[in-house]
Amino acid sequence: MLMRHIQEIDMNELIVANVNKYAKMLAEKKYLQSGYIAVREEDGIVITNPRIDYTDVKEENLTFVNDKNIETLEGNFRAAAVILFCAIRQDKEANAAAIVDSDSTVEFSKKRKTLMPILDDMAQVCGVSIKCAQKNVASDVVAALSGQRNCCLLPEAGAVVTGRTLDEVFTATLVLDKACNAEILAESKGGTQHMSAVAALLEHVVFKLKYSKTNQKQQKAAESGETEVKEEKQTAVVTDEEKKIAQDIKDAGVRLLDENLVQGTWGNIGVKLDDQFMLATPSGIDYVMLKPEQMAKVNMETLEWTGTNKATSEKGIHAILLKGDKDITATIHTHPFYGCILAAMGKAMPVPEKYQDVLGKEIPCAKAALPGTNGLVKNVAAAIGDAPACFMGHHGVMVRGKNLEDAFAICRALEDACRDYLTDAE
Repeated sequence: MLMRHIQEIDMNELIVANVNKYAKMLAEKKYLQSGYIAVREEDGIVITNPRIDYTDVKEENLTFVNDKNIETLEGNFRAAAVILFCAIRQDKEANAAAIVDSDSTVEFSKKRKTLMPILDDMAQVCGVSIKCAQKNVASDVVAALSGQRNCCLLPEAGAVVTGRTLDEVFTATLVLDKACNAEILAESKGGTQHMSAVAALLEHVVFKLKYSKTNQKQQKAAESGETEVKEEKQTAVVTDEEKKIAQDIKDAGVRLLDENLVQGTWGNIGVKLDDQFMLATPSGIDYVMLKPEQMAKVNMETLEWTGTNKATSEKGIHAILLKGDKDITATIHTHPFYGCILAAMGKAMPVPEKYQDVLGKEIPCAKAALPGTNGLVKNVAAAIGDAPACFMGHHGVMVRGKNLEDAFAICRALEDACRDYLTDAE
């Protein structure tokens, strides 16, 4: 029996709409099969009820829980509510949490061991490592989440994921699932390489303090109903040609998201305007919320930029690849599911024969370096050679093409090739 219905809480329509949106997104990807979603509200949380249709969450499917009524809940629902209530309360920045149970997350959780940092995006959004709770109880979950961590594994039951917004919970879940799959699928191919603890901590702290700041402001405003105050800046997208290219970049970015080639605010795109300038995606804004007029105009020699938003931190890689070949006009940096597993393995991939017409015989792997640094620019430039793409150690994939459509086709072919390589598909 529900102790307090959602209709008693302010902004109930917005709460229901947000939970419904992200529950559906998680369920459609099979990351949420019998778990729960919760959001911070007043002195407690609003949590999804057991055994509901995640694709159509209504207000009667939600329960408000706080210290006063949590003991009245029963069985697994009470256990889940206590875990999520404590997970959100232990982090003052956390406004949302979920118990997720994708097949790969559950499978890896059976190992009852720490998932070490193998990818930059895992370190950034999930934390310096992902510990496994000793038992599926709140005290052990809180202990496993402590120390710069947003996720912890639940023995044989999946994971708890926390975030500043539901959008961050969703993104962290995608990254967590990818990391679990990486460990499972790479095992027969030599396994993954772990990042250093120092690098993982640095990336997580920088992400929290800086990289995701713009996107999180927008997401928090959208999920809370607040109006975001924006500083007016002049767009760099002025001519008709620039406006068309900016819209093409926006559309390509949304397509990358739809096809799971990037997650959240990760990934970026550059398109050459002429021998001197390129348009590039701005830093820290996901493609759904991104507006064409927010693209940055970047000088490919000096890397100076103009526009309403700061250019991507990977602008140096886009610039060096675009200005290095007159036939190349578009570059895409992605964080695809299977491609990132190869990046976590840190080695070149022999291309399956059916993809060699598009990709060549081998996709090289650049040595790892911190994102946004000159070291990463130099490593990618040195590794890519004549190949249409390369893996970036612990990071993702870099692709170049004659135009955006060509670059996107290479992204798609490379992801399919990585899948076949890892699964030994014919």
